[in-house]
Amino acid sequence: MDTKILEHIGLTHNESIVYLTLIKEGTSKSGEILKNSGLNSGKIYEILESLKKKGLVSESVVNKIKHYTAASPSQILEYLNKQKEELEKDEQIIKKEIPKFEKIREKKTKEVKAITYTGFIGIKTAADEALESIKKGEEILGMGITERKDKRFNEFWIVWTEKRIKKKITAKHIFSEKRDYFDKFEKMKYTESKVLEGLTPVTIDIFGKDKVLILNYNEPFSCTMIYDENTATSFISFFYQLWKLAKE
Repeated sequence: MDTKILEHIGLTHNESIVYLTLIKEGTSKSGEILKNSGLNSGKIYEILESLKKKGLVSESVVNKIKHYTAASPSQILEYLNKQKEELEKDEQIIKKEIPKFEKIREKKTKEVKAITYTGFIGIKTAADEALESIKKGEEILGMGITERKDKRFNEFWIVWTEKRIKKKITAKHIFSEKRDYFDKFEKMKYTESKVLEGLTPVTIDIFGKDKVLILNYNEPFSCTMIYDENTATSFISFFYQLWKLAKE
């Protein structure tokens, strides 16, 4: 078994080495474990204690000398089940606290006029947060929407739009070209789409009355969320001027 597999489920690199050493060598004294594992003697007892707490190593005393035995590999599943139980408990605690955290963050966010997010995950985070914050009756306006970008973004926006539709939030889109991507959105509920060829090198989304998301799909990927009603009002006005010029 590769140490990376054990590290993936939560063991440290050294814990993984010690457990695998005991699996291979059988019941061993600490000195034998050190010799066979190649680890530093300074932390061997700390590692063994940690593995004992995880239920993956047992200890016995023979002739007043401690010996250590690896638990059955099936015990790894038991360890994972315990982790799941702990995570479920933590999840319930966090769920109760999230509304408090959101109130604090919302207050501070309003004080900040713009936040920049980087990378695919950053853009995904910004878009998800914007969707969560939009209120019933508000709409989303998007311009400069293009199929010509990393496929991950096209796939993400399709899934994201399905979540928007479930919330019954309406959206108007101005695409920069009429291709398959446009056709997919044209068939969606709560969605209106038009085309204005070669509109802009970036995409601009307006969420409700006070948020503007400016997206750059060229590497390095990034986006900036502007929290300002005056800015949003200006972009809304600009959007509807272009909407009149765009073709269905």
